[in-house]
Amino acid sequence: MTLGIVLSIVFALGWVPFFLFRAEDVRVALPAYPKGERSWVTMTPVALSLHMTVACVSISRLVQIPAWSVVLGLAMCGAAVAFWFWGRVMIGPLGVRRLPDEPPLQLQRTGAFGIVRHPLYFGYLLAAAAPLAVVLRPVQLVTFAASFIALAVRASQEERRLRAQLGPAYDAYCAEVKRLIPFVW
Repeated sequence: MTLGIVLSIVFALGWVPFFLFRAEDVRVALPAYPKGERSWVTMTPVALSLHMTVACVSISRLVQIPAWSVVLGLAMCGAAVAFWFWGRVMIGPLGVRRLPDEPPLQLQRTGAFGIVRHPLYFGYLLAAAAPLAVVLRPVQLVTFAASFIALAVRASQEERRLRAQLGPAYDAYCAEVKRLIPFVW
């Protein structure tokens, strides 16, 4: 088994916790979303899956991989999973899932939520970027861009709902903490 295949397996398996410990059960939650959001709720995992499939296929075909890119890619993948779990645990117990129309138990402003307003989406974004550290091809940039756009739209949609649920406190939080990319945007 080549290093490329091993890396592809590691990157693919890195997504397992994201799906096992989701904050919501999509099949149950989908009807609770407003009609305009439903397509993005289903399209976002499709975009991420397509990107990761393209990335893993590209990596699995590599004959030589620089050690620095392996280390960087694995570090990014590990950081993505760790950051995602940090945010997920702050939402509530891992076994508890919520519906989109349920307001949060409390507005989180510290920890992962003090770094970025959507730590789970940032975790997805970082995990999707990890394979790009190993191999960067134009098709991967396109699929990553599609993933980024999908996550940005979902973040924006969630913020509309959170503003309606939490009011001015959420607006004040948004003025303090960046949306999706820590300290940038």
